[in-house]
Amino acid sequence: MILVAFGITGDLMRLKILPALYGLHERGELPGGMRILGVSRRGWGDAELRAHIHEVLPRAGEAFLTRFHFMQGDAGDPATFVALAQALEGDEALVYLALAPTLYTKAIAHMRSAGLGTRTHTTRVMLEKPFGTSGTLAGELAQELNDTFVEKEIFLIDHYLAKDWVRELGDVSVACGEIAQVYIHFLEAIGVEERGPLYDQLGALRDVGQNHVLQILTHLMAPHARAEALEALMPLMPEQVASQTGRAQHEGYRDIKGIAPDSQTETYFKIVTTLTNPGWEGVELILEGGKSLSETRKALTLTRKDGSTALFTEHPSKVDEFEQIILAALAGDRSLSCSMREVMAQWRFVDPILTTWAAGLPVLTTYPLGTTPED
Repeated sequence: MILVAFGITGDLMRLKILPALYGLHERGELPGGMRILGVSRRGWGDAELRAHIHEVLPRAGEAFLTRFHFMQGDAGDPATFVALAQALEGDEALVYLALAPTLYTKAIAHMRSAGLGTRTHTTRVMLEKPFGTSGTLAGELAQELNDTFVEKEIFLIDHYLAKDWVRELGDVSVACGEIAQVYIHFLEAIGVEERGPLYDQLGALRDVGQNHVLQILTHLMAPHARAEALEALMPLMPEQVASQTGRAQHEGYRDIKGIAPDSQTETYFKIVTTLTNPGWEGVELILEGGKSLSETRKALTLTRKDGSTALFTEHPSKVDEFEQIILAALAGDRSLSCSMREVMAQWRFVDPILTTWAAGLPVLTTYPLGTTPED
């Protein structure tokens, strides 16, 4: 197995994927002969890539570093995938696309043209959320994936599926008839950091609401029927979006490098609706998330009709979620992967909100850095 890592020099690799690979290596859980082929536009060779990885992971020794090899390439260039197919020489490969979501559809099409995918059944592909930036684009991505791979070769990664506290929600005994409200908080004190240009294309709702927050909800309601639970969510009408949602941008956001000076991107959102899922009819649902807020709080609160509450809060996972995801993908286990059916159902709920926001309703407000907008 060869792990092909597009975006090898990016933030996701530096912060999450490389440390996860190192942890697996140190515990002997990576296949002994597994090579890692890092792809980047930089004019590097193996030595420069290994020096970069050693800078990211100072404790990494030669046994880990020599797994890495470098290939110069661009995910938007079909020649890169032709060269990749030649380099793989028919060996089994897991291609990890840690790229901007706007590049996915083109990259998958290039993989198919280069003969990687269903023609050989030796290639699997991993994509990081978000999958598209709208239902339309997600549908185009789904078509490319279906034309190139069989379902068992596709791994759509939302790392919250591997979080212990989220998976534990499926074990919660819920008497739905006693529940009055489900409130999911995804609040972060940190800002957009170095992600300015990418974040400005997404906003808080696309970044964490369409994926993480809705996955948390489905793990509570129907962990073994997530797509069905998402499909039962009733999309809001425009007038409901105007009155039952809020969006705000923190002060100083437009001064961040790479942010448009007239950006209308939200760094905070709140959605209030009512569940219509079988057994959950009439339960109020509140979804809230954002950055540069007064606190970091990732939790789910259940409020019963008698006023009592049950709080489920994020806690450290026993095993790093990215380590779990990588091991599962190497083994061909899709249990920690989203289905495209789930993704399309998520966009079915989120798209009408984004469309109404784009029309100016409700008005984008502002909030001081380090505070959380009030109702």
